[in-house]
Amino acid sequence: MTHIFIGGLKFEIVRENIHEYGLMRFDERQIVISTSVTETDVFMSTLRHEMMHAALQVAGISHMRRYEEEPIVRAFDNIFFPAWDSINNQSINLT
Repeated sequence: MTHIFIGGLKFEIVRENIHEYGLMRFDERQIVISTSVTETDVFMSTLRHEMMHAALQVAGISHMRRYEEEPIVRAFDNIFFPAWDSINNQSINLT
């Protein structure tokens, strides 16, 4: 995987030796994942986390007068996605 589109914008996915697991560089359209992240599940959850940062930027939410992005992204990481994963892995009968 070399890139991903978020809200119509192309973000390059790069690996670098950084202190954090990941970071998002909006102006450069990059999502950076640390080279120290070697497990697939950690890589994917870090990528999802940074994609949420990008999505909030693309949506303009970061331009609000009073805004703290990290608690919103962490709420998705720790509350929404575990709930989503628990139902996403179930067979759902829509009839």
